[in-house]
Amino acid sequence: MREKSTLFASDLDQTLIYSHRTVMNQEKNQEKNQEKNQEISQQIRPVEWFQDRYISFMTPNALSMLKEIAQRVLFVPVTTRTQLQYQRINFLGYDITHQYAVTSNGGKVFSKGREDEDWAKLVLAGREECLATQDLIQQFESISHPSWVIKDSGKMADDLFYYCLIERDKIPVSELAAFKLWASDQHWELSVQGRKLYLVPRHVNKKVAIQYIKEKEGVSSVVAAGDSLLDLEMLKAADLALAPAHGELYSLSLQGTQGLEKLRFTQRIGIEAAEEILEGVLCSLAMQKVV
Repeated sequence: MREKSTLFASDLDQTLIYSHRTVMNQEKNQEKNQEKNQEISQQIRPVEWFQDRYISFMTPNALSMLKEIAQRVLFVPVTTRTQLQYQRINFLGYDITHQYAVTSNGGKVFSKGREDEDWAKLVLAGREECLATQDLIQQFESISHPSWVIKDSGKMADDLFYYCLIERDKIPVSELAAFKLWASDQHWELSVQGRKLYLVPRHVNKKVAIQYIKEKEGVSSVVAAGDSLLDLEMLKAADLALAPAHGELYSLSLQGTQGLEKLRFTQRIGIEAAEEILEGVLCSLAMQKVV
């Protein structure tokens, strides 16, 4: 039984879980503290297995805190990953259980492993509000070029949104900015995360999916965590919004972008930011208990 009517909605990649490459890059950027870096490498625990190797990790402290949180409140993983990609994540191996999961950037809601059919119908109905997918992709292809978009990397995710691999440092900034504005007028959102560019219909979003679960479960408060523009609306709607000191949202905050004032950024970066985020969740629960 949950002690409080609280929901913790968290993005996964670069928020709670981190690739081995990310961990290694963090160490290279912090060479002055070699002892600390070796400690991080030795202590990370695998949470994702793919193509005969472990590819995503968390620290033991983060796993321990997440287990406690999942036992105390309604923990909902919220990811842009497809259903199949999400199923590679092994929280259960660390005795971390949860009733709900949101995949495909909010396009799919699962309860006890089964897709919520009512939510699926709502998402399907939302297609009428935005430009047809093929028309949007055709327009995007007019500005995409092999110099910055990896050939044949474009894919549809669960028949809900489009993404492709890119070379970030070769993006035609002004052209893409103009396309982003045009796409927004067609009710599509563009986001760049690492080496991936996403084109997502506006009705397929994490905020609305979490609101759906919140209302269904009668939850009164939401704590949310995320690092990208695709998380922003969910974060802004939360009672407490936590974000790591890296990624798309942090970069925008450094540029003085408006609309991020509610976000509480971590002091630590990389895989250690996940620990700080989870510490923040536990702190907020402790404060609720005192009140």
